[in-house]
Order: sequence, then structure tokens, then C-alpha cells
Amino acid sequence: MSEFEEVCYTREGAIEKAIEMEKESFDVYRRAYEMVEDKRARELVKELALEELEHKYTLEKAFLEEEIALHEAGMEEGPSMDLTVLLQIKPLDGDSSSQDVMIYAIHEEKRSVDFYGKMAQACVGAPMEAMFRRLQQDEGKHLASLEELYESIYMPEM
Repeated sequence: MSEFEEVCYTREGAIEKAIEMEKESFDVYRRAYEMVEDKRARELVKELALEELEHKYTLEKAFLEEEIALHEAGMEEGPSMDLTVLLQIKPLDGDSSSQDVMIYAIHEEKRSVDFYGKMAQACVGAPMEAMFRRLQQDEGKHLASLEELYESIYMPEM
């Protein structure tokens, strides 16, 4: 059974699910920011946390507005390196290394990409489809950024 339900929610239900996802992602990055030691990784998780807050704010405003105004995704990132297949996730705790935090964040972004992709697929033709596609694209960019940073820090020989 899939982690995500394959149904198209009402507009309000879809927004609530998306807000919940953004809150969870922000919490991951906030914890990661407190734990990570590498300066580049710390700056990236800070940037990603702030982007998740922007998404959440935009989604909360959508309850009061007809249009959901998400920013343009901008430059396309390359495809994911699928590091989630290679890297095993572990729960974060006080003994987690910077590498553990990066792996956890990569898995979190992959989860978000999958979530928004399934939501968009379930809502094909509905007004919420475009919002979920845009969020999927944004989270895909986050995933690519994390994977590139992980590779540069922990897999430099590749």
C-alpha cells in the first residue's frame, strides 16, 4: 500500500495536505540546521527551510484567495541522481553526523516530490493539478540541490 492516498481532495483538503507536507519539511530542515556542521550544508538547509516557509505561507493565503500564486520555478535542475536508492535513512538524534542529516534531508525531499506527483496525478484536469505540479517541481529542485551538495562533500571521487 502506498504512503499517499490516490484521491483528488477538495480544494481546501488539498491545501491542508500540502501545508502539512511543508510543515514537516520545514521541521526537518530546522533540525538539520541545528545539527549540521559543514558550512555549505548548513547554508543550504537554511535556504531550503526558508523556501518551505514561503510555500506554507502561500498555501495558507490560498484559503482566502481564488488564485494560488506560486512563484515561477525558474531554472530547470537536472534529473535526480536517485541517491535515495543508495543511501539508507536513519532517524536523526544527538549522535547524527552531518552526513546523516544530509541523507535524511535527501529522503525527505524525495518523499515530497513523490507526494506532490501523486497528488497532481490524482487531480488531473482539476484546478489543483497545476499547484501540485509546481510544488513537485520546486521540491525536485530542492532534491537536486541536496544531491549535488552531498556528492561534492561525501562522494568527491565520483
